[in-house]
Amino acid sequence: MQTPNFLTIYFISLLVAFIAVYFLSFSLSLSLYPVMATNDNSNSLTTFQDLIQENSQTNSTPNSLLDTGSQNSSVNNNGSSIVTSNNTSKNLISTEEYDKIKNCSPDTDKKPSSIEYLTFFNCGHVKSSSSSSPTAADNDDDNNNLTNQTVREFTLFIEENQSIPIASNGLTFPQSWTFNGTIPGPTMRVTEGDLVKINVINSKENNHTHSLHLHSIHPSEMDGIDGPGGFIKPGQNFTYSFTAQPYGVYPYHCHSTPIDQHINKGLYGAFIIDPKVPRQNMTEMVMLMNGYDLDYEKEGIGPSRIPTPQEFEEDYMPQEFEHGNEVYTVNGKAFDYVENPIPIHINSDYRIYLINMLEFDQVNSFHLHGNMYKYYPSGTSKDPSFVNDIVTLGQGDRGIVEFNYPYPGKYMFHSHINEFSDLGWMGLFNVIG
Repeated sequence: MQTPNFLTIYFISLLVAFIAVYFLSFSLSLSLYPVMATNDNSNSLTTFQDLIQENSQTNSTPNSLLDTGSQNSSVNNNGSSIVTSNNTSKNLISTEEYDKIKNCSPDTDKKPSSIEYLTFFNCGHVKSSSSSSPTAADNDDDNNNLTNQTVREFTLFIEENQSIPIASNGLTFPQSWTFNGTIPGPTMRVTEGDLVKINVINSKENNHTHSLHLHSIHPSEMDGIDGPGGFIKPGQNFTYSFTAQPYGVYPYHCHSTPIDQHINKGLYGAFIIDPKVPRQNMTEMVMLMNGYDLDYEKEGIGPSRIPTPQEFEEDYMPQEFEHGNEVYTVNGKAFDYVENPIPIHINSDYRIYLINMLEFDQVNSFHLHGNMYKYYPSGTSKDPSFVNDIVTLGQGDRGIVEFNYPYPGKYMFHSHINEFSDLGWMGLFNVIG
């Protein structure tokens, strides 16, 4: 009996061991291979989701030009731009299309009246650079911009001893100095990144040296202060060449001494650098605030100067010139927009490029009646800094005003310095229902 029991136990033990080994190996295979397959599928799924997300961002079509700006700022997971501003502007809108949006005038030689000046934009003679196409090694955004850079050429002709009408009562500004025959000079308009060439010609009939100084970023030799560009003699010319940057609204003016005389005489204007991605489309105007000291020369020709040590010891101070304006305007002619109210429509968006070039007064202001407006200082941001109905500006200061009238009627805009308003700086919007 012992032998069978021993054999039975022996065979049962072998069977149990065999079954245990079998099930152990099977469970190990289940535990290893599904994990490896799951990890591979997980990685593949993550990569696929990233591709879907990247493609949806890259291929999404903006509903408006504003959406273009938001698309331009989108980033992928590693923080790099999916669509750069340069590619956005090149892919979505051509120079010709953009210039139509800007309301660029095809007649770059026209001398607009003060009424026409409000919406007259001179975008220059447009050319494309003839640089060769980039090589594969140079195929990046910066090099593409250089090879495809838009070139805009302007001509500013300086004339002295002009007689410019500055009020409807027949008052003229005698012996004024002009860029292209108007005060203010033409509104030059370009796009950020454009190669700008401005040929300034000082008429041989003139008696003074002149220059062109633009507010923006450019090389020192193009600043109109020193070198050939700072001293253009009668009968000579100089071409200022630079890449337009950054976007915003800027004044330009002659910077020859005495500067206040050259500005008071009329040598100034507006220079707009538009962003590569267009702003929200709306009707646009330029308003350049200025004044006229009609008897500047009788009051004394500057420049003002500090005393010498000897003058200080002898209590003799240099003459202090008491210059003052007799007429104040926006766009050069007193009360022009009172006598000719600007027609606009209710519930429509409007944009004003506003510049203060008033000499001999510390500040000027722009006040809008019956409304509030968004204000963008210098126009260098696409986000407004504040909403108000008045802004105060020093000389050379500027910004962008955006507004929309919900009610019809006539609304005044003017300087909130009442003396300026009484002497010409006043206008009306005729809001049509």
